[in-house]
Amino acid sequence: MEKLSVKTRDILLQAGWDPNNKMDVTKTVMFLEAMGYQVYDCVSDVLTVFGGMTYKFKHPDGSIETFHFCPEETVGDYYEKEDFEEFEARINEPLIVVGEAYRGYLIMLIAQSGKVFGKNASSLYKFGDNIFEALDTLCLFKIPEEINLNR
Repeated sequence: MEKLSVKTRDILLQAGWDPNNKMDVTKTVMFLEAMGYQVYDCVSDVLTVFGGMTYKFKHPDGSIETFHFCPEETVGDYYEKEDFEEFEARINEPLIVVGEAYRGYLIMLIAQSGKVFGKNASSLYKFGDNIFEALDTLCLFKIPEEINLNR
């Protein structure tokens, strides 16, 4: 299993993350299943380790950045599973809503393969092939890869 980079781990710790605290995701999994999702292990694992809090930290220019792993907060009463089908078709695998990034401007999704994506309107971005790459992208201000319609 891969690990967090030292810089990313430091940022998460400064934001309040405690790697020894594990979130009980039973209610979240039930919420996602009620929406029609089949929750795979990689999603449960991410929510168990990183869920339940908002990560807030500073950009090098001093501006504030945030992200969270709370599907209930992201979906609310607004989104349905079907709202994300066009993005599933774009990458040819199922996606599950797991949170928000960039101060709520992008919805974060995890694919069955464990790849992490973000969507805004009709744009889809890949944060990484796994949660560790995705957290590096978020915390170290890397530019995510845009996934084009004709991919």
